[in-house]
Amino acid sequence: MNVQKYFQNIPVSAAILCSLILLQGCSGDQDDAGSKVSMPAAPTETAKAASDTAPAAAGAAAPAPAASGIDAKALYTACAVCHAAGVANAPIFGKADAWAPRIATGMDAMVATAIKGKGAMPPKGGRADYSDAQIKAIVEYMVNASK
Repeated sequence: MNVQKYFQNIPVSAAILCSLILLQGCSGDQDDAGSKVSMPAAPTETAKAASDTAPAAAGAAAPAPAASGIDAKALYTACAVCHAAGVANAPIFGKADAWAPRIATGMDAMVATAIKGKGAMPPKGGRADYSDAQIKAIVEYMVNASK
């Protein structure tokens, strides 16, 4: 077995495992306690205020809403698992320098990459339930916040 190839696959496996663990934590189930925990229907005022200022805190203007009418900001929370912290080299939301090379490829190329997946990012960021139009709206939202 080629040791170099073995270690190249570790970040991908680790990213997938971390994503699965995070998704399980978001499910609201607590099997070990035998009880259900419901997620709040809307964010608290503190959390809402923090999320509303996230692009400004990163030095970016608030992104314009998607022309499609899709609430990309709400859907982005699934992408934030990696794009908020740069997990597995994901470009960080709001950081223009991280997004510039991707933006240079054009919107169609970025949307195609998000739909198809790349590196540690699975197709549609692991959200197979999202439509291509929703993925496009999310990509536009992240790009607008990162210019």
